Amino acid sequence: MTRLSASETLLKDETARRYDERRESDTMRRTKIGKTSRGKKRAPAARSRRTVTPIARKPRDGGQIRLAIATQPALLRDVLSRLLSREPDIEIVGQGRDEDRIVEVLKAVSPALLLLDYEAMGPNSESIIARLRRIAPRTRILVMATRSADEYVERVLRAGAAGLVGKQLDFETLLRAIRSVASGEIWANRRAQALTLEHLTDFSAGALAPEGNLTKREQQIVDGVARGLRNKEIAHQLNISEKTVKSHLNNIFQKLGLEGRFALAIFDQSQIQPKT
Repeated sequence: MTRLSASETLLKDETARRYDERRESDTMRRTKIGKTSRGKKRAPAARSRRTVTPIARKPRDGGQIRLAIATQPALLRDVLSRLLSREPDIEIVGQGRDEDRIVEVLKAVSPALLLLDYEAMGPNSESIIARLRRIAPRTRILVMATRSADEYVERVLRAGAAGLVGKQLDFETLLRAIRSVASGEIWANRRAQALTLEHLTDFSAGALAPEGNLTKREQQIVDGVARGLRNKEIAHQLNISEKTVKSHLNNIFQKLGLEGRFALAIFDQSQIQPKT
């Protein structure tokens, strides 16, 4: 075996020492970096702020149906009020349990439509309807009744109501009836309407009210009603809004002393003197 000289041995030892120092230095540097990264606190991530957007609700404006409810059971009034208030186009403006309270509501808030419980008003329901119509001619009346046969529909129409909806029907049907009557239509089947027309023929022979002169626009609307046109069709034909048509109709009813659309449809128009 070859023996190394002293100088060779020293060189070998120096080389090994430098290698060990370099490796130790690298190890210490990596350890320091690791400790620094582990010990350093990270800045908390910015918390995202979620903006809560309120649910949009349809504003209550003039396009809504201002509705009053007339029925005796408090529970039924409350349930109807809560259900109907959820509809975006309906606003409940008053409630009443008897004729006196209903009259107060009609005078105070002038609802566009009165939803009236036929049975709750007792045996004189038709008389009550007629009185309410005289007190508030601009308020249309939709009757709810357990009995919805043609003769009952005809009786409430003759009294001045604009329709009858059976209590046995579902809520969606009630909503359609409310919207139909509020738009100026009659909620009744054809047979009931025919029976009502037969009883209203007496109006055609009646004398014209002293203030019965109609404007040209009112005469145009009377002509449309006589032809069986609906408010929407009359409005389209005359290039005016349905609301304006309803306003003219109310004025026409008052001027001619008529109770409603049926009476106007069969009124003897030869008696109407156009306003000059």
